[in-house]
Amino acid sequence: FLQTRFGDHDELCALIQGGSAEFIQKGRGAFEGDFTFIGLDAGTLQFGYIKLPYLGRGASSVERLGFLVRLDLRGDWIWRGQTLDRRSIIYFAPRAEYQDNSPGNSSWAFLSFNRPSLERAMADIAAIDASLPAQGLRLFLPQADAFEVLRRRLKAVQAAAQTDPSLLQVPEARRGVEESVLAALALALGSASRIRPADDGAATRLRVTRLVDAHLDTHRGEAVYLSDLCAVAGVGERTLRTVFQETYGMSPVQYLKLRRLHQVKRALRRADSDLNTVQSVANRFGIWHLGRFAVEYRALFGESPLETLKKPGRQESAEPSVTLAHHSQ
Repeated sequence: FLQTRFGDHDELCALIQGGSAEFIQKGRGAFEGDFTFIGLDAGTLQFGYIKLPYLGRGASSVERLGFLVRLDLRGDWIWRGQTLDRRSIIYFAPRAEYQDNSPGNSSWAFLSFNRPSLERAMADIAAIDASLPAQGLRLFLPQADAFEVLRRRLKAVQAAAQTDPSLLQVPEARRGVEESVLAALALALGSASRIRPADDGAATRLRVTRLVDAHLDTHRGEAVYLSDLCAVAGVGERTLRTVFQETYGMSPVQYLKLRRLHQVKRALRRADSDLNTVQSVANRFGIWHLGRFAVEYRALFGESPLETLKKPGRQESAEPSVTLAHHSQ
């Protein structure tokens, strides 16, 4: 069991288990929130609250099947460029990729279980076909009452664990939590009115953004133009703009600026302030207008680049690994 607060993107990435992740904040201020991890015999429960609106990307692990559930029902939830019903449950097969555009003050739960335990619960409790796809993502839309049972049960488990973590040290209590959540999840999945892959444009959006992100990762210190991104993605400028607007709610240029600011912040957090300056770090990312950069940096993160560089507790970890699979669904 782990319950903690985080105040940085990479802190949250390091806490999440069962996959790789990267977060880019869209709102201004500190990237703060709460995280709870509960280990069970057949899987894990992870709960998160993120204060600011953000973009997320990453991939699930190879070990378990995963399900993402929104615990709050406010604001639009955009997944791979399509707006989802707030009752949607997203199923992750091993190595499935995700792209998330979430509103501020979002609360979520990520459930992961080994396949035998989950499919046994689905067959025994919900009396439905227990087979789940071996790869990619699927969107389940449960009946409202079944979804509400699952949502309330998850919130109750989270609250109980936070109030008295010692309960999870008791094997019988831990098994009870696991069986209760599995039963609610199986009933919700069994009630789903439709089970479908992402919409027809999701594969194109995923392919284009994946290629652009890879190009930005390998050319981080160079000037990047829209024509370069179009050539890399194999699409015209109009399509590129549409893909980024649908997926991230912003233009490619806005996305590039946000991404670069986050890369510089990560580098400043890792840099030794006795051996580096803000200018030397920023220059590595092709940033030469330091005055304008400092204004944009403070406006987004709520602190100056120098404050980040001088902040105690320098991060030694490498940049978050976002290992993306190559499934189109």
